[in-house]
Amino acid sequence: MVGGDPAGGSIEVARLIDEYGDTLVPDLLEFYGVDIRHLFVDGSGVTPRFVLDLIIHLPSKSRTVAMRRGGEEFSGWTMERYLAVGTYNTLQQLLYSFVRANSDPKKHKPRPPEMIPTPVDKSKQKTTHKPGSFAGIALAALNRKKRKG
Repeated sequence: MVGGDPAGGSIEVARLIDEYGDTLVPDLLEFYGVDIRHLFVDGSGVTPRFVLDLIIHLPSKSRTVAMRRGGEEFSGWTMERYLAVGTYNTLQQLLYSFVRANSDPKKHKPRPPEMIPTPVDKSKQKTTHKPGSFAGIALAALNRKKRKG
């Protein structure tokens, strides 16, 4: 890899190893049986282009994909998990809406259900709006309205 690889990918693989090496090593072994150390052995058949292709196609449940998406909180979040959580949350909200619509308005209102958070939801919650910004003013107005009932 000293002079680069004629097939390409050397610089990008080096950058990914620098940034995600601690997760790339076990992921490449676990998912493909490829030891990244063979990248530095002449004649091993493990080229930077080959390793880059493997990295690009790591499954969504891999550690490296989780880190590239934003951190450990994304570990294990496959499409199936997002769909299952979305289905659960939707059913909870529908059930709550049904009970609320069919409850006596003079009696105590049922509490809204607790939703299962996703990493995307958590990142949205961390968003802060500058004081005086349109988003900040709109959010404050919505919060006041929610507190009033």
